[in-house]
Amino acid sequence: MSSSRIVPNHLSDSSSLPEGAGTQAKAFLDAACEIDRRTSPDASKDPSPGSQAGAVEAWARASGTLISDAEIDVLPLVSNSTSEHEVFFRPWESRAVKRTRAGVYGQIPFPFNGKLDRKNAKPSEYLRRMALQILFIDSDLKLEGVTISDKPSIVLFEPPGQPSFVISQTWFERTDRVTTEEIEELMKDSGFEFVPKSYFGWFRKEDRMIVVDAKPDNFIKTAVGLVPIDLQMAQFTPEEMKAAGLV
Repeated sequence: MSSSRIVPNHLSDSSSLPEGAGTQAKAFLDAACEIDRRTSPDASKDPSPGSQAGAVEAWARASGTLISDAEIDVLPLVSNSTSEHEVFFRPWESRAVKRTRAGVYGQIPFPFNGKLDRKNAKPSEYLRRMALQILFIDSDLKLEGVTISDKPSIVLFEPPGQPSFVISQTWFERTDRVTTEEIEELMKDSGFEFVPKSYFGWFRKEDRMIVVDAKPDNFIKTAVGLVPIDLQMAQFTPEEMKAAGLV
């Protein structure tokens, strides 16, 4: 994990990015801001991920980032067993291509009843999570676009036709299994403290960075060292730190 870069709470827009931040982080953040802008006032009060579905599709059409499901489905399927993404392989670029499951946009850290918990992310929250992963872990994540599938949503009572984000990152060859001790060493070396009674949670006081789901499944041991994959991240406000019992 990279050294700390202080980022304003909840990344308001791309002007708040630290100097030298890459265009890949900016692409995720600009999309998040535009989706928030296109979300209707009534929908903005709805905590469910599906409340932003119309805004995601409208942004994708306006930005020219709407892509066909067939363009992804033709790729070799690597994994269909995680709750957040289907994972494919694009061999000519040696990249993993990930598509969020219809109607679901992963999870993010969340303070609840004095503890560090998780909640289902809205689309714009998912995009900000990816921007944070680029900034703080130097991940080579790219926002490729949005697909609209006629497959049923995996969320009960949501209609088919929910948008999915498509992202990609460098493909890493696994050299060995990852141990919890190696993760602990990496996180502590990066200035994080473990959060007891959380879902593999860690926090860093200096910038209020929060990481959950930091388990062996989400790291790959490679020839260049331990590489974090798909960590659930957020930057808490001072009030959220208190609400999570972290101060």
